Amino acid sequence: MSELAMQVLQWQANGRVGVSSATMASIALGMDKPFYGSHFSPPWDPSDLNRCRKLVKAIPEIRDHFPTIGEKVPKFKPILDNWDELMTLLSAEIKRPDNRAPETYRRMKELLGE
Repeated sequence: MSELAMQVLQWQANGRVGVSSATMASIALGMDKPFYGSHFSPPWDPSDLNRCRKLVKAIPEIRDHFPTIGEKVPKFKPILDNWDELMTLLSAEIKRPDNRAPETYRRMKELLGE
Protein backbone atom coordinates (compact mmCIF):
# COMPACT_ATOMS: atom_id res chain seq x y z
CA MET A 1 0.00 0.00 0.00
CA SER A 2 1.33 3.44 -0.89
CA GLU A 3 2.24 6.05 1.69
CA LEU A 4 -0.56 8.27 0.36
CA ALA A 5 -3.09 5.46 0.76
CA MET A 6 -1.96 4.95 4.37
CA GLN A 7 -2.33 8.67 5.07
CA VAL A 8 -5.82 8.70 3.54
CA LEU A 9 -6.85 5.73 5.69
CA GLN A 10 -5.59 7.49 8.81
CA TRP A 11 -7.41 10.69 7.80
CA GLN A 12 -10.62 8.74 7.21
CA ALA A 13 -10.38 7.12 10.62
CA ASN A 14 -9.63 10.32 12.52
CA GLY A 15 -11.47 13.06 10.67
CA ARG A 16 -14.81 14.09 9.35
CA VAL A 17 -15.22 12.97 5.77
CA GLY A 18 -17.62 14.54 3.31
CA VAL A 19 -18.31 13.88 -0.35
CA SER A 20 -16.05 16.69 -1.59
CA SER A 21 -13.09 15.80 0.62
CA ALA A 22 -13.54 12.12 -0.28
CA THR A 23 -13.60 13.19 -3.94
CA MET A 24 -10.21 14.82 -3.50
CA ALA A 25 -8.71 11.83 -1.69
CA SER A 26 -10.22 9.25 -4.06
CA ILE A 27 -8.93 11.00 -7.17
CA ALA A 28 -5.50 11.50 -5.58
CA LEU A 29 -5.41 7.74 -5.06
CA GLY A 30 -6.26 7.17 -8.73
CA MET A 31 -9.76 5.85 -8.12
CA ASP A 32 -12.52 6.19 -10.71
CA LYS A 33 -15.27 6.13 -8.09
CA PRO A 34 -15.34 7.73 -4.64
CA PHE A 35 -14.88 5.63 -1.54
CA TYR A 36 -17.53 7.78 0.18
CA GLY A 37 -20.77 8.85 -1.44
CA SER A 38 -22.12 7.87 -4.83
CA HIS A 39 -20.42 10.46 -7.04
CA PHE A 40 -17.55 12.92 -7.24
CA SER A 41 -18.50 16.43 -6.12
CA PRO A 42 -16.93 19.80 -5.34
CA PRO A 43 -17.63 21.54 -2.03
CA TRP A 44 -20.96 23.37 -2.11
CA ASP A 45 -20.67 25.39 1.10
CA PRO A 46 -18.07 26.49 3.67
CA SER A 47 -18.60 23.36 5.78
CA ASP A 48 -17.71 21.19 2.79
CA LEU A 49 -14.78 23.45 2.00
CA ASN A 50 -13.57 23.22 5.59
CA ARG A 51 -13.51 19.41 5.40
CA CYS A 52 -11.41 19.76 2.23
CA ARG A 53 -9.14 22.24 4.04
CA LYS A 54 -8.65 19.75 6.87
CA LEU A 55 -7.76 17.02 4.38
CA VAL A 56 -5.14 19.20 2.68
CA LYS A 57 -3.80 20.26 6.07
CA ALA A 58 -3.49 16.61 7.15
CA ILE A 59 -2.10 15.45 3.79
CA PRO A 60 -0.42 18.38 1.99
CA GLU A 61 0.49 16.12 -0.96
CA ILE A 62 -3.16 16.25 -1.99
CA ARG A 63 -2.36 19.66 -3.51
CA ASP A 64 -0.12 17.89 -6.03
CA HIS A 65 -3.31 16.27 -7.37
CA PHE A 66 -5.33 19.48 -7.81
CA PRO A 67 -4.89 19.44 -11.63
CA THR A 68 -6.19 15.86 -11.87
CA ILE A 69 -9.09 16.60 -9.52
CA GLY A 70 -10.01 19.61 -11.67
CA GLU A 71 -9.88 17.49 -14.83
CA LYS A 72 -12.10 14.74 -13.40
CA VAL A 73 -14.52 17.16 -11.74
CA PRO A 74 -14.68 20.35 -13.81
CA LYS A 75 -16.91 22.08 -11.23
CA PHE A 76 -14.08 21.61 -8.69
CA LYS A 77 -11.49 23.37 -10.89
CA PRO A 78 -12.41 26.99 -10.03
CA ILE A 79 -12.36 26.13 -6.32
CA LEU A 80 -8.90 24.61 -6.66
CA ASP A 81 -7.65 27.43 -8.91
CA ASN A 82 -8.65 29.90 -6.18
CA TRP A 83 -7.71 27.70 -3.22
CA ASP A 84 -5.40 30.16 -1.46
CA GLU A 85 -7.95 32.98 -1.71
CA LEU A 86 -10.71 30.74 -0.34
CA MET A 87 -8.49 29.49 2.48
CA THR A 88 -7.71 33.08 3.48
CA LEU A 89 -11.41 33.95 3.54
CA LEU A 90 -12.37 30.79 5.40
CA SER A 91 -9.58 31.15 7.96
CA ALA A 92 -10.77 34.66 8.80
CA GLU A 93 -14.43 33.72 8.99
CA ILE A 94 -14.06 30.40 10.79
CA LYS A 95 -13.38 32.39 13.96
CA ARG A 96 -16.81 34.03 13.89
CA PRO A 97 -18.93 33.28 16.99
CA ASP A 98 -21.97 32.48 14.82
CA ASN A 99 -20.08 29.74 12.89
CA ARG A 100 -20.98 31.36 9.57
CA ALA A 101 -18.77 32.21 6.63
CA PRO A 102 -20.86 34.46 4.37
CA GLU A 103 -17.99 35.91 2.32
CA THR A 104 -16.52 32.48 1.71
CA TYR A 105 -19.96 31.20 0.70
CA ARG A 106 -20.53 34.16 -1.64
CA ARG A 107 -17.17 33.64 -3.33
CA MET A 108 -17.73 29.88 -3.64
CA LYS A 109 -21.09 30.49 -5.33
CA GLU A 110 -19.41 32.88 -7.79
CA LEU A 111 -16.75 30.30 -8.60
CA LEU A 112 -19.31 27.54 -8.95
CA GLY A 113 -21.36 29.69 -11.33
CA GLU A 114 -24.39 29.87 -9.08
